[in-house]
Amino acid sequence: MSAVETPPPETPPEEPAERRCPRCGSGLTPRQDWCLACGADVGTKIASAPGWRGPIAVVGGLLAIAVIALIIALVELAGDAETVGPQAATPTPTPTALQPTGTATPESTTIPPATSEGTPGAPPEIADWPAGKDAWTVVLESASTQAAATTRANELGAQGVPVGLLNSDDYSSLEPHKWVVFSGQYDSRRAATQGLTDLSGQVTGGYVRHVVPSSSSPTGGSSPSPTTSPVP
Repeated sequence: MSAVETPPPETPPEEPAERRCPRCGSGLTPRQDWCLACGADVGTKIASAPGWRGPIAVVGGLLAIAVIALIIALVELAGDAETVGPQAATPTPTPTALQPTGTATPESTTIPPATSEGTPGAPPEIADWPAGKDAWTVVLESASTQAAATTRANELGAQGVPVGLLNSDDYSSLEPHKWVVFSGQYDSRRAATQGLTDLSGQVTGGYVRHVVPSSSSPTGGSSPSPTTSPVP
């Protein structure tokens, strides 16, 4: 006799897990989409929110591109500014001074003063006023006697001051009856004033005077007598 194989018993199919309402816990059938007890929607699946990292990455990339483009534009503009050199300023023309019409007055020239030409150790030479000379001078002393004027002239000459001696009676512009110790002959009052300034460190009390020979003097001329005043 042959053995008869007995087939294994069939396994019953598994029953699906019982569904329950997530809100009230009531039982639900496999195909039920709504809870009959509380009315909750149990068949609808809520989709998850889309990711936010992707859009942010896109926006960040666009901003980076915009910044790079702006930097490139600024660099190009700076290069163009350096290429163009500054234009040289147009110089303003200097107005030419108009020359005055007519004959210009020549500047005053100084006639060399009287000098001492004595030998070393000898008394200084006292100069005379040139015959007929009409000029300006620096009066250093005015004495009533020739001896007093000569003494003063020798003192000044010994100090290196070029001096001369004249009799005021021969000159219409000077106070009469005086012996005058003078220094230099100048063709203008301005030049004589400068001569007085140069002597200010050696003498005091000097002043500028216009010496005009008298028409009645033996060596006089015919020049008029101008009005002058002492210069302190």
